[in-house]
Amino acid sequence: MEESERSLDLANKRFSDIIVDGFKLFFQNYGSLIIPLACFQVLMIILDIFILTDLKWYINSMELNLEDIIDKFAENADLTESEWNLLTSFLFLNIALLFLDNLIGAIVVTIAMCSVSNYLLKKQLYKETHFIQSFKSAFNKKIFLVILIIGICIPLGSVLLFIPAIIIFGFYIFLVFTYNMEDIENPISEARRVSKGNFWKILSIFAFNFIFIFIFSFIYTSIIDLFFSSKTFSTNYNSWLDPSTRNYGMIILYQLLVNLVEILLAPLFICFLTSLFISLKAKKDLGFTIQKQYLPVRERYEGVFSQPSGLTQRVDDSIEESSTTKVKFEGEFYCPFCGYRINIPKKFCPNCGESFSFIDK
Repeated sequence: MEESERSLDLANKRFSDIIVDGFKLFFQNYGSLIIPLACFQVLMIILDIFILTDLKWYINSMELNLEDIIDKFAENADLTESEWNLLTSFLFLNIALLFLDNLIGAIVVTIAMCSVSNYLLKKQLYKETHFIQSFKSAFNKKIFLVILIIGICIPLGSVLLFIPAIIIFGFYIFLVFTYNMEDIENPISEARRVSKGNFWKILSIFAFNFIFIFIFSFIYTSIIDLFFSSKTFSTNYNSWLDPSTRNYGMIILYQLLVNLVEILLAPLFICFLTSLFISLKAKKDLGFTIQKQYLPVRERYEGVFSQPSGLTQRVDDSIEESSTTKVKFEGEFYCPFCGYRINIPKKFCPNCGESFSFIDK
């Protein structure tokens, strides 16, 4: 009964409750999460620098005057063959840079989320778990499936105006949890089942996390700009990028300084995602969707909620068996049709609209 009430409580959580639970998960487990996730963030920055610095420098050094080309397009003037070739190369290289940058980031972040997802899942469900064991168990053969779908397919989709990437993210992001669940035979189908009908909630979690980190990053970079001269720093940074005077140590140090907020808040998104996943999975496992515009099917809930749970019940023995039994409630109870918690007895469920003809008020 306690497990059933726990599932109902999770299934009935509002979006604001999910956000609050995500923050609680973040603060309660920050000490365990920050070291591995921060290391993955640092690894992503280092890989990006060593793999893409030459390409970034080459693109920046291309003798392409975009303002002149834009002016020619505005005046319907023809571009020369050399200008067309240069513009085509510039656009192609930037698309390649965008893809490689997203690919490195998506693969590393996917592995990072997988490494702590099972630990957070059990923590949120109040199950016994050990961080080191959970961390080790995350790296199994199935993780390559997650890397393929989340770490590779999403960057590929980002090249196509980001729409395929958003769709894949919304449909299969929960794969970071389901791939490592022992009782799940098909993790892809399970991830899709939980996310089905909740596309906008998933994107809202991502958007909230992005906005929250962006605000703190903006404040942080504004403070940094007060202490450093942008002109002098830009000159020094260009000299670090220049192949003849390149200084990888200073480039890495600069990127760590710029991305310090993202590094420190790295565990936040997976905490929000864990809170959302648990709530949506509980709702799907109970076999209903709590939506006021739809009336639930009575037969689907009577098996689980055969009788509402209240604090005190009193049956009037004087009523004949053929008549409807009236039950007296003196405290909160759950709707037997949709599982909605009701504090004060009412004639109808405020969530699904079913009649409570069995209540003796």
